[in-house]
Amino acid sequence: MDRTLTLHFIDGSKLSLEFPEQTKLASARQMKFADFLASKHLLVEAEGSLLIIPVVNIKYMSVNIPSLPTKGAGNVLPRQTLLGARIRS
Repeated sequence: MDRTLTLHFIDGSKLSLEFPEQTKLASARQMKFADFLASKHLLVEAEGSLLIIPVVNIKYMSVNIPSLPTKGAGNVLPRQTLLGARIRS
């Protein structure tokens, strides 16, 4: 599992998760991502439990997905995504 999601909560705590590829189809990834952005809760099945995390408690998220296509037909990111940025501070 080489994909990671780190949730940074408004209280300063964080939760890091590893997860496998959810689907190989770009269209299915786009739909899953759009559903996530519209949801009020992040649902995560982990180690036999269902975590229901209210999005309002999340300050920001960091997702690491190796070889994520950012251009072309395989792109799953919304059009308004700023690409090629670097974190400076």
